Amino acid sequence: MNSRLPSVPIVVFTDTETRESRCVNGLHVQTFVPNPFWDGESPRGTLITFASGDTVTVSDDFEVVVKTLMGAREDG
Repeated sequence: MNSRLPSVPIVVFTDTETRESRCVNGLHVQTFVPNPFWDGESPRGTLITFASGDTVTVSDDFEVVVKTLMGAREDG
């Protein structure tokens, strides 16, 4: 069984364009997908789209972003 932590999912990622830290509120994330604009050389990263339409590409792989934003933990 998986359960969610009862907290606001605030996560800090590294922006691939600026290389600066970006704080992401998971409640505002609409979609996230492996970076579709990947150039084949730099780390692929993950494109995050917010409910406002704003986007950011973070350096973390898609699987890492999924686990981080789910905030899930195994019970038992």
